[in-house]
Amino acid sequence: MKCPVCHVPTYVVEFEQIELDLCPDCQGIWFDHGELDLLLGTSDASALVDAESDEPSRPCPLCKHKMNKVNIGPGRRVLIDSCPEGCGIWFDKDELADLAGDLKADGWHVQPSVRDFLCGMFPTKGDE
Repeated sequence: MKCPVCHVPTYVVEFEQIELDLCPDCQGIWFDHGELDLLLGTSDASALVDAESDEPSRPCPLCKHKMNKVNIGPGRRVLIDSCPEGCGIWFDKDELADLAGDLKADGWHVQPSVRDFLCGMFPTKGDE
């Protein structure tokens, strides 16, 4: 699969039997349909709400349709890209960590291994 942002090939990482596609350049992450629900153990936190944004539209890496900008999380504060055909969702760098923070702020208990995974997909500068 190619990254919808920088168009380089992604690589697959498996976490708890869920395969995610990661971009080595922009550090974005693709979740196929339903994978975030599997990771979090619920669909309540991954409900999507259409959002307005000045960010450019991106093509779905699977079906090539323009993805929609949506808000996700219990506070609907995290802006991500969602395929209108239901292929999956794209998180730019740090948006998974933002979602983990939104879940915590809303009182959700996220397993430490999942939280560490969401926040630590890529090292931040100074941690390398």
